[in-house]
Order: sequence, then C-alpha cells, then structure tokens
Amino acid sequence: MNDEGWTEADDIVEETREARRRLWERCDNDPKKYMAYMKELHQQLLQAGWVEAPPRPRQDKSAA
Repeated sequence: MNDEGWTEADDIVEETREARRRLWERCDNDPKKYMAYMKELHQQLLQAGWVEAPPRPRQDKSAA
C-alpha cells in the first residue's frame, strides 16, 4: 500500500471499470447492441482457436 492508501489491486479494479465504461459507450449504452457485440466477439474468438470452458456442474440446492 502506498502513502495514499492506494494498492495495485485498486489500479486493476479501476482499469477494469474503465474498460467496461468504454465498452458500454461503444455499444451506445444499449443492452441489445452490447449482447450482439459480445456474441460477435465470442464467435471471433472461437474461430481464432479459443476453446470454451465447459459449464460448471449444477449443484442441487435442496441437498445443502
């Protein structure tokens, strides 16, 4: 932690928030445009050779 109480983790969080703000603005703050962009990006990554992680197994909440 530095003198101002700011940590490296704070820098990472702020960088992530800024990236999210830019992405949201890129999509004109429209959830439908955002989802369309995410789907397009997903397809581009798959075509580039990225592999999807399998979904987590569902846990039965009644057994808890």
